[in-house]
Order: sequence, then C-alpha cells, then structure tokens
Amino acid sequence: MKSYSKLLRVVVLLAVGLMVLLPARPVYADTPDPDSTPSIQSFNVYHNLLETDDFLVLIYANIPYDTPPDDPVTETFIWRMIDTDDVTELGSTVGYAYQDNGYGYNVYSMYWTADEVDDLGIVWDTEYTIRLSSNPTAFDDPQIYDFTIDVSDYTDMDETADVKAEMGVRILHIAGDLNIRWALLSDYFLTLEIETGTALSIYGEAFFRGVVFGLQGMVPQIFRFVVSDMEVTARDWDPAYSENLTSQWAGTWVGDAKDAGATLFGTDYDLPSLMLVSVGAIAMVFCGLVVAHDTWGGIIDASVILLLGAKLDFFGLGYLGLIISLCMLYISARMWGMARG
Repeated sequence: MKSYSKLLRVVVLLAVGLMVLLPARPVYADTPDPDSTPSIQSFNVYHNLLETDDFLVLIYANIPYDTPPDDPVTETFIWRMIDTDDVTELGSTVGYAYQDNGYGYNVYSMYWTADEVDDLGIVWDTEYTIRLSSNPTAFDDPQIYDFTIDVSDYTDMDETADVKAEMGVRILHIAGDLNIRWALLSDYFLTLEIETGTALSIYGEAFFRGVVFGLQGMVPQIFRFVVSDMEVTARDWDPAYSENLTSQWAGTWVGDAKDAGATLFGTDYDLPSLMLVSVGAIAMVFCGLVVAHDTWGGIIDASVILLLGAKLDFFGLGYLGLIISLCMLYISARMWGMARG
C-alpha cells in the first residue's frame, strides 16, 4: 500500500512538472463561421508615400457577424497578399480590433518599404490575390476567401503630394462611412469638422493609427494638429533708414546747429532738439488737459510732435521707442482703471 502511495505521488509530481515545463498554448473555442461570405468594400493601392517606390495596400472589408465572437479578429483571421504564382506570400496583417472585436466592417493595411518591394519583386499595376484565411486554431473547418486587386485599384498619382492628398481623402471617406456602419453617436464620430475642413477626431486618430502604422507621416493633412518643418529665411536688417534720417541735415545750417548743440552740452546727441521736442509734446498734453479736459486727445497730439521730431532727426529712434513704451504703460493703466470702474 505504501509503495502504491509513493508511486502515485511520483506520478502526480511528474505531471505537475510537465505542466510547468511545457509551453503554455492558448486554447480557443470553436469560433463560428461568418454569417455570410466576407466581402471587400474597396482596395486602394498607393506608392511614393514615405519614400520613392514604397507600396501600401488599404483594405476596406466586411467579415459579417450579427454576434461578434469573443476572440478578437486579430486571433481568428489573417489577411495575406499572394504573388502571381498563387503560392508565394508577399505580406500579411491581422488588422486592428477597435469596434466589435474587429468584426463586421473594418479597415486593414499592408505596407512595404522600397527595399522590400525590390527584394520581393512586387510590381506596380499587377493583379495580386488578397487572401483572407481562418485561423486553424480557432475554427474546426478553416476557410479561405480569395479576392483580387484590380489594376483600377491602383492610384493614378505618382507625385508624393498628390498621392498623400488622394489617400487622405480616401481615409476620411471610409471614416465617414464607418460612422454610419458602426452606428456611432456623434460624440464618438471618427471625423470632425474644423476651420480647415474635415479631419480625424481623437477616435478616428486612435483607430486609423492602429490600422496604418505611420499614418500621420503619410497623410498629415487629415489630422487636427500638423507639425510642419518650415523653411524660414532669416531677414537681413540694415540701418539704411536710420542712416538716412541722421544724414538728412548734413552740410546745412540745421546740421551745423545740431552739432554745435551737442558740443555745447558735451553729448554725442542733439540735446537741445530733444528738449525742444519734449517740451512741445508736454505742451500738447497740457493743452488737451486744460482746454478740452481730455488727456487722451493731448497724448494723440503729442504723438504727432514726437513722430515728426524723430522723422526730422531731432532725437533718435531709440528715444521714440522709449517714449512709446511709456505711453503704452499709461494707456494700459487707464484702460485697466476704466474696466474696474
């Protein structure tokens, strides 16, 4: 009896050890077949999106289920592009499960870089087979559904900007169609209207980024916020205007008088002219206050004197800028007082 107990214990330990050591494998339920044959709404093929001669297939399809299976479509179906020999697989995708576990109407994509296109021998304007296969681990009787990319599904555009524009319009069109197909409430639409037109909403961005990796680099114009690498040319500034102002009195009695005033007061600028213009401006403010009881009117009159003084080189543009700054402070304080009052 003891020998039997020991043997039983050894068997149990071995069984537990095997369970720990053997790799875990998912066990799927018997996924029901689609309610009807899957269908293609559209194929769209683009190139020259991120680099010359790259290649992208956009698939808008319907895998119909009234009641979506519990397992997401990424675990039950796979899309493949098959070469013209009907054997060689050129690429594949399982899609993105965003709505109803990814069943029903959904969008899929396959992308190849230029190097991959060259290595695989993918040829533009070729009728390739797009194959939808049931995952054997999820179905008792896996099915294969073959569809064909027609030459008319390829874009006629070659220039990158034109291809991006065409693909952007197509993405927005599909997004608008899915709003209806999925019976989305308006708050959850995949699209929205902004000042520049129709764009993807935050939900549309979340969905289509999952569908097409690198989408924002391909069609940035359909996103609400676009970061552009702007080419900015630095502007060359020169003192030509101020030099014209300061040299306008050269060789005249006015110029001699200005130089004499600077020498008299020991400055490198025309202090008498500055004082004269300042007095004139203060006088305008005073007259506005006393005569019209309007400080604003006086400041406006004073600004004319200041501008003329700067234009006639009676004081420098730097002083004009300082005076304008002080005036702006006064105006801001006055407006603040009026708003509070």
